[in-house]
Amino acid sequence: MGHSVADVRLKKTVVRQKEVEMKKKGLFLLLLLLFIGIATTPVSAADLTKFKGQKITVTCWSGPYTEDFKKAYVEPFMKASGAVVMVSPGWAEFMAKIKASPEDKPPYDVFMADGWNYIAAMNINRLQPIRKENIPNAADIYPELLKREAWVKGYGVPFDGGIYLPIYVPDKIKFKPTSWRDLTRAEVSRKLSLDQTFYYGLYASAFISDKEPGVQELYSKEGMDEVFRISAELAPHVKKFYKGGAELFQLIKTGEVDMGTYYSGGTFSEMNKGTNVKMVFPDEGAVAWIGYMTVMKGAANRDLAEAFINWCIDSENQTRFANINGGWVSNKKAKIAPALVGIVPSSNEEFTKISFFDWDLLNKQWGELEERWKKEVLSKTK
Repeated sequence: MGHSVADVRLKKTVVRQKEVEMKKKGLFLLLLLLFIGIATTPVSAADLTKFKGQKITVTCWSGPYTEDFKKAYVEPFMKASGAVVMVSPGWAEFMAKIKASPEDKPPYDVFMADGWNYIAAMNINRLQPIRKENIPNAADIYPELLKREAWVKGYGVPFDGGIYLPIYVPDKIKFKPTSWRDLTRAEVSRKLSLDQTFYYGLYASAFISDKEPGVQELYSKEGMDEVFRISAELAPHVKKFYKGGAELFQLIKTGEVDMGTYYSGGTFSEMNKGTNVKMVFPDEGAVAWIGYMTVMKGAANRDLAEAFINWCIDSENQTRFANINGGWVSNKKAKIAPALVGIVPSSNEEFTKISFFDWDLLNKQWGELEERWKKEVLSKTK
């Protein structure tokens, strides 16, 4: 059956209308995708040069860490953005400066806080929430670290940290250390050096104890008594309770000490200087501190502060840091130095074996524990 001219024209009109509608839908979809892309463009992918000439002040740890931090993060960021990042190194003095400053004029914009400083700053309401949409690189942080209260509450971004573990001189120690209990072996008696600070010793002795898994002894009176008993028994076998890393490594270099405990970062630095020392990640696990990147309430440039934080947890930047510093980093895509594989955590499973310093627990008993440590442990040294 044939079609009239009118029918043909009608069909062509309908086809053209459908084509127009499809084009409109396609254009709408394209605009929608573009809008979504713009709306969700991460700070790291944005043009950092928009911060050119702007300034922020950030804190970091003093000592060798400062130069590592500048080389890995600060200098490349300033080159990429044109912004000025002023670094204020330290640790113990941070909170005193914060407390002495007006709330609307904090001494820092980005406050790198370990657990102790984080709690102290939160207790006086000096941190502001992190806008997580501005920290897209957080998607690559180890899931175990994202369980930390600072991130869950939205005030701190897990950044890096250090592992406190046994170290030894391989040429002098005739066995291969694998456990915290190796600190109690007769072969290292009087050739051992431990940190004089009470909480380091308590965590080490909690690992040595086999009464509870991990460091659970620290959470009961009976367990704490057991930890102090172990510490007191070990004390006479300690050559010296050192005051700092410089003293410890001097004792190692002079041959007075063959085994001890220290942070991975400081030990890795000594290894790179040629000091004959190795680290071991014990079978029982290890204790660590965690560093958070936070933004201070009243920070003059919140946008730049968050852009810098996002930069600092980028996998490429953390890889650069991890290969000059012996601490751990939070980005699961970062690659650590070969010498640190198996020593510092570099997988989510390895992070599950870490016990982090519980500053809430320690702060509540600080004076009591410190005094007890002096009386029952330090007094037992020969």
